[in-house]
Amino acid sequence: MSDLATVAVYPIRSDAEIVRARLASEGVEALVIADDEGGLNPGFYAHYGVRVVVAAADLAAAYEVLDLDVVIVPDDAIRQMVEHARACAPDEACGLIASQEGVVTSVYRLANTDPGPDRFTLDPTEHFAAVRDAEDQGWVISGVFHSHPSSAPIPSAEDLAGGGDPDWVNLIVGVEAGRFVVRAYRYADGAATAVEIKQQ
Repeated sequence: MSDLATVAVYPIRSDAEIVRARLASEGVEALVIADDEGGLNPGFYAHYGVRVVVAAADLAAAYEVLDLDVVIVPDDAIRQMVEHARACAPDEACGLIASQEGVVTSVYRLANTDPGPDRFTLDPTEHFAAVRDAEDQGWVISGVFHSHPSSAPIPSAEDLAGGGDPDWVNLIVGVEAGRFVVRAYRYADGAATAVEIKQQ
């Protein structure tokens, strides 16, 4: 398989294998990727999670088999998140998104009060201001975004451990093929499930 796309990330291999088997039963070839340093460190993948991947061309079919949801993100919102990621690099960028009827309406670029290349903490004052602004506009805060300045937009163990609202979408700006891209996930019970992004 070439041009692989991540469908989901799990904390343990058995969960990923169940999803792989479900996809295979519907004719979608999938792989489970768990980095264990060539077998020398069986627990190494715990830091990065166990990924279920499919060929990029099969991603839509995988979403359909797994009944994954969709978030509509305008091109300008994608641009704003990528710009914030570039401006904050090499530290992680972070912020919130607001939505109305499943469409992202605003991107709130917030300060990271715990700056570093592998962590973020939303500024609480700015967080509150974003919530108030969204409410004033008739929108709802529907998710959070952050960046992985030098790695793929795949949830890390720290991201999953951070938990959060399972109804929120978690957008990650990360590096794929030398450029920033945005991927979306929902977190629940220590696992991440991909959310399809439709741009408009």
